[in-house]
Amino acid sequence: MAPKKSSSTSLFSRREVLRLLGVGLAGTVLPGAGAFAPPSDARRVDVIVVGAGMSGLAAARTLRRQGKKVVVLEARDRVGGRVKAGKLAGHTIDLGGMWVGPTQTRLLALLREYRIATMPQYLKGKGIVDIAGKRTTPEGEGFGFDSRGQAEFDRVVALLDNLSAAIPPDAPWSAPHADEWDDITLEQWHRENVHNDDVLHFLTSEARVNFTAEPWQLSFLYFLFYLRSGDNFTMLASYDNGAQMYIVPESMHQVAAAIGNELDGNIVFGAPVSAISQDAIGVTVTSDQGAWQADQGIVALPLPLSSRIRYQPALPADRDALSQQMPMGSIIKLWIAYEKPFWRDHGMNGLMFTDAPPCSAISEATPPSGSPGFLVGFMDGRRALRWSGRPMEERKKLFTDMIVNYFGPEGAKPIDYIDQDWPADPWSRGCYGPSMGPGVLTTLGTALRAKFGRIHWAGTETSPIWTGYIEGAIRSGERAAADVLAGSKSDVKSTIEFSRPRNFLSLA
Repeated sequence: MAPKKSSSTSLFSRREVLRLLGVGLAGTVLPGAGAFAPPSDARRVDVIVVGAGMSGLAAARTLRRQGKKVVVLEARDRVGGRVKAGKLAGHTIDLGGMWVGPTQTRLLALLREYRIATMPQYLKGKGIVDIAGKRTTPEGEGFGFDSRGQAEFDRVVALLDNLSAAIPPDAPWSAPHADEWDDITLEQWHRENVHNDDVLHFLTSEARVNFTAEPWQLSFLYFLFYLRSGDNFTMLASYDNGAQMYIVPESMHQVAAAIGNELDGNIVFGAPVSAISQDAIGVTVTSDQGAWQADQGIVALPLPLSSRIRYQPALPADRDALSQQMPMGSIIKLWIAYEKPFWRDHGMNGLMFTDAPPCSAISEATPPSGSPGFLVGFMDGRRALRWSGRPMEERKKLFTDMIVNYFGPEGAKPIDYIDQDWPADPWSRGCYGPSMGPGVLTTLGTALRAKFGRIHWAGTETSPIWTGYIEGAIRSGERAAADVLAGSKSDVKSTIEFSRPRNFLSLA
């Protein structure tokens, strides 16, 4: 019979383990752990907004108009975040978000308020669709399917719209089949439900364009929520009367600049935030330009970047876990200029859509004057990651060769080129925004908007309406500001955020 172990030995073992764990923890710096005293010279305001992207600007604008003393801390030397202007052949163009659709009512209202003109996306003539090795030239923005393919495409889109209609946009995890849909990827659903290869290839590429991620990375529930957030599949995918209906000549960044001018004196540039502490008295935010104290704070950064800040006390476990499981999308936006839009001379409208590399889509963005001719390409998903960080000249050659392939030899003579490598941008680390894989939305989705003490969250991914778009960013900032004004009640559902927009074209 084996000798009986003494209780003192067992107790010693447990104590030894705890002692060793204590030593180990004492020598480890845990994210957000460890107290730090607020700087004695911290400046005082009512609300601190972290980030001068569209969500942060919208929040600060709303608060300031309600008489609040606000400071906006921005890491960059400009406003706008992922709404960014660039120069091409003497014109200002959009290196970030650029389109506005008829139901994006908050963005349209800002364009009206600041008297910023729009122009319709050019659609006159034939586009190019190159799917599964088959090249077609449908009129306008047609998809180029044969009769069987078109019938299958129509069936699948109707099914997706029907499924997405059952998703509550403010609580997608509560949908009747949420767990079932969140257990599979979009790619799995495609393979089980799409019965035409051309349509399958088309939808795969469409997902890359809309999410800047691969279908195998996306939860099917998250995909349905995204459709619901933007009305339906056709609205998201379309130019005519869709999300890509209008362009802003000389850049969408005019909106960000106008709000920035309104907030002049309230924005501090070159101020990346390193730490946020809070207690019963207020919030202290520490940046490279010093520290500020306030009653409340709004963090308006992309979710994966917001977790890089040191918080005291530490972030709730669900919020921290969510930030680790919502990677940013990957896209490089490429612009090329020609003396004139030569494709129009050949009856083409400059639109191209393909499942072949390097770019999934090309759109025309020629200025209203009709020259120079501008084309913009979208290199998305893992293709963007493969080309990120490489010399711009290499991407220029790649894109120029693509233009020649689709639009003819005149494409070999561009007069200017510029691109934006969003994955390499240190203050964005990608674009358009973060997305969710299987299991994330049903497990951690409630952490997206749940306030953390005196800290509120903004950013397009937190918006139930037009998530991932400029419209969603604006709505999220206004919602966060409304929560602050309402007394920081996390369950406040402002009319700004949760009202379903009507088609702007039908408004009187």
